Amino acid sequence: SDDHGLVHPSADFAAQALVSSPQQYLEMYQRSIDDPAGFWSEIAETFYWKQKWSPEEVCTENLDVTKGPIKIEWFKGGKTNICHNAVDRYVEAGDGAKIAMYWEGNEPDQDGKLTYSELLDKVCQLANYLKSVGVEKGDAVVIYLPMLMELPIAMLACARIGAVHSVVFAGFSADAIAQRITDCKPKVVITCNAVKRGQKLIPLKDIVDASLVESAKNGVTVGICLTYENQLAMKKEDTQWIAGRDVWWQDVVPNFPTRCDVEWVDAEDPLFLLYTSGSTGKPKGVLHTTGGYMVYAATTFKHAFDYKPTDIYWCTADCGWITGHSYVTYGPLLNGATVLVYEGAPNYPDPGRCWDIVDKYGVTIFYTAPTLIRSLMRDGSVYVDRYSRKSLRVLGSVGEPINPTAWRWFYNVVGDSRCPISDTWWQTETGGFMITPLPGAWPQKPGSATFPFFGVQVYIIHDFTKMEVSLPLLLCNYCAHMLIHSQ
Repeated sequence: SDDHGLVHPSADFAAQALVSSPQQYLEMYQRSIDDPAGFWSEIAETFYWKQKWSPEEVCTENLDVTKGPIKIEWFKGGKTNICHNAVDRYVEAGDGAKIAMYWEGNEPDQDGKLTYSELLDKVCQLANYLKSVGVEKGDAVVIYLPMLMELPIAMLACARIGAVHSVVFAGFSADAIAQRITDCKPKVVITCNAVKRGQKLIPLKDIVDASLVESAKNGVTVGICLTYENQLAMKKEDTQWIAGRDVWWQDVVPNFPTRCDVEWVDAEDPLFLLYTSGSTGKPKGVLHTTGGYMVYAATTFKHAFDYKPTDIYWCTADCGWITGHSYVTYGPLLNGATVLVYEGAPNYPDPGRCWDIVDKYGVTIFYTAPTLIRSLMRDGSVYVDRYSRKSLRVLGSVGEPINPTAWRWFYNVVGDSRCPISDTWWQTETGGFMITPLPGAWPQKPGSATFPFFGVQVYIIHDFTKMEVSLPLLLCNYCAHMLIHSQ
């Protein structure tokens, strides 16, 4: 399959792919550029809208500061709900018995699962609880949970009632949480008492307690800290507790009804607030709205991974990052996919854990970061070869450029030289893939993210003083270099 550095998909894979040739891609891509309103409206029509947007309001934008505030608006005036589209829609279509989530715990003998019907019940119970304590449309809820199923459940519950969730990576410090609480002023903080990653115990509730003390000094107090008892990590009696503020999830949420009316929101109403890491100063909150994000997250997931209804999908990212929002929770569930959520460390109890999980659940799509790939590569292929991995059919890379050596190891060793790799390039600010291969559509070049996704125009800028085009996307020269060398 190797020709002048290019890796070609097999004829069988290409034949069944959603986009099976460069010609098909170019036709779809060109339409997305020439007629974005028509292209994206047709896709948006496949979702449920309580009220349709005006044909004149499909997309409005202003990217010129001299003409007013910068804005990009999609499907404005349309009324929808992303939770309804991700969960209810499939239950109502008769797919309630399909597995929505598998959960793999820190230890190999810890696992669980939820069908779409069961997921809907749990989402509604939490949504009803949040409403009972005064959370309303537009209110912020901070979520500081590890990779339990309760994390995507909490995200979906907020979205169901129009609340704005802000997920904080469950490895950040009390100061980092306090900064975010001070900025978004949540009605509720949702956490759990502790989590084990490998052999390390992380007392999450203690970290939240310290953050709430710090945020109170800045004038922001939170009335409720809803705490999930993660019994496999820490018992209730060992958890620090503040009466009147702290509430055990298991004591209240299961008592609420399993039906909760959907809050229909405008396509431009806020969905979530996700803060940058703060590595270059104060963390900045990136706000994504509902309609455009919903359509784009679902569409990029579907095409970049060549999704099929029988797939078992595993993204190793944490929901504290944008990857976990778009490609653990929303993108997959909007397509009715079965998602794997993994709580533990990828090399615990040994570097073969990922492949043990792949075989255990029959994972077909595996999406991870180059950092993990290089780490597992250093441990040697012996840990990979112990396992079959025959279920795998698509691999993916996210988070940073993947060097050609790691790409080839991922392709040849993990994927047995038969699984295309979707090397995705995007940002927190974009919410979804900007540049990505489409498996089956064209040959791949190790280390290259290849071509832009539908609707994305890429320009290479050498001299900003001579820039005469209006840019929907501005790439750094390095990423542009990767693209041009794939052609």
